[in-house]
Amino acid sequence: MNRKDVWRYKSLEQLENKRWEPATEHDSIVTKRCIALSKVPVIKLTASDLRVLIGQSFNPNYLVPLAIEKLKDDLFVEADLYPGDLLKNVLDVPPPFWEEHQELHQDMKQMIRSRAVEVASEIDLPGYWQS
Repeated sequence: MNRKDVWRYKSLEQLENKRWEPATEHDSIVTKRCIALSKVPVIKLTASDLRVLIGQSFNPNYLVPLAIEKLKDDLFVEADLYPGDLLKNVLDVPPPFWEEHQELHQDMKQMIRSRAVEVASEIDLPGYWQS
């Protein structure tokens, strides 16, 4: 294992050095799921898990690279809702993230360009990606 990839075997709680309080009966299903997922090594997160966490604005520094790996295998992977739901949540990550992570930004632009017709017909592209 490459030393720079050690982070993949840690949970979001470990990576962020942040402990989430246990879920309560009053928490929503999404909140309960996110709390549970924050304790799982990020390498074990599924496309569905990534969609939920990214959609709930959990740390994109760790989650977006993993999501992009899944999107490279299948750009329109269905992560529980509809084909392309993971792609949509990744594209909804705010522009400052993409501006700070140019390599990931270029990867996404290349994937979108390579299937531009399908993307345009399947996904409502956020303004940041419409060029």
